[in-house]
Amino acid sequence: MTRDLEPARLRELITGEWGRSLTVLSSTESTMDDASNAARSGAPDGHVVVADRQTRGRGAHGREWASPAGSDLYLSIVARPEVEPSATPLVTLATGLGARQAAASWLPGRRVEVKWPNDIWIERRKCAGILVESRMLGTKIEAVIIGVGLNVNRTEWPAELQGIATSLKAERDGGGSLDRGEVLATLLEHVERWVKRFVRLGAPTLVNALRPHLSLLGERVRWEEGRGIFEGIDESGAAKVRTDAGVVSLHAARIEPDPE
Repeated sequence: MTRDLEPARLRELITGEWGRSLTVLSSTESTMDDASNAARSGAPDGHVVVADRQTRGRGAHGREWASPAGSDLYLSIVARPEVEPSATPLVTLATGLGARQAAASWLPGRRVEVKWPNDIWIERRKCAGILVESRMLGTKIEAVIIGVGLNVNRTEWPAELQGIATSLKAERDGGGSLDRGEVLATLLEHVERWVKRFVRLGAPTLVNALRPHLSLLGERVRWEEGRGIFEGIDESGAAKVRTDAGVVSLHAARIEPDPE
């Protein structure tokens, strides 16, 4: 384990409620699974599992999240918000807004945006992904597991990600490395603030705050079943796309720029 992720040091850096209960691993299959198991065992709201490396990290739609050691952040948070099961997409967007603000704080002058529903883009290249899963107890949410993979210091990518992926270091003026512990503390601060603000104030506050930071807004996009103009999100967290047949709401799609 490198010094920047030493547990004692992280506890000094983290100032919010989330992260006071903390597990740091040198290697694991998936922090999502670890956090889910911790939730099942009674971990408190804001318990965080962070790993230097994942061997089976996963992103949305079952995709793999490459997780090499020594460079990036892979973490999952046990949250216990009092929300309805239908609010899970909004928790994803609140996490995205917090992650965007954290990334932007390290990159003054750069365009950092939330790409609906669960990615963070820097100058239209992916820097982070978010995965949110709910643990149910009957018809109520027992816990929400919030996973974030954030590219911090990586600068080399496999061929299939060239020109698509980026990192905080790659986008910084001068390209200097960042301290992952400091980035983690900043990330947790902003994500906690926005998830709790959404729970307290509701969807309109979140949607209004997110709108100026949405990527692809007003642009032509395509998804698995169609194409149209991306017009933003509604208060359920769904994407609104204007098509030739009218406005459609997308709840679980993956939109991409449509050059045609």
